[in-house]
Amino acid sequence: MTTITMVQIVAPEQLSNSDAKVYTVPTQTTAKIGRAVFCNTSASAVTITAGITTGTALGAATTLISARTLAPGETYVSPELAGTVLPAGSLLRAYASAATAVTFTASGLIVQ
Repeated sequence: MTTITMVQIVAPEQLSNSDAKVYTVPTQTTAKIGRAVFCNTSASAVTITAGITTGTALGAATTLISARTLAPGETYVSPELAGTVLPAGSLLRAYASAATAVTFTASGLIVQ
């Protein structure tokens, strides 16, 4: 029997300044991102990069947001990630140009 659950896929967390996984889709599970939010909590402009991969790093073919600038205090709701379906084993990866400057959270559906 298939179970669909609304969940907070990524609890609010500070992004690092290097490519890092922020969520891994569990085995025998599919995830769908409903909303992904990036908030620059610093006093300086920063860039964000994010994407979905099955490998260990983002590449040109797997990057969905590439060095998008966020002004100080700006909150960005990502249309690039919204609605994206991630199969089992996929990784949601993200980073900012400055460590601890951007808070990220995502919510959506999990199908098991």
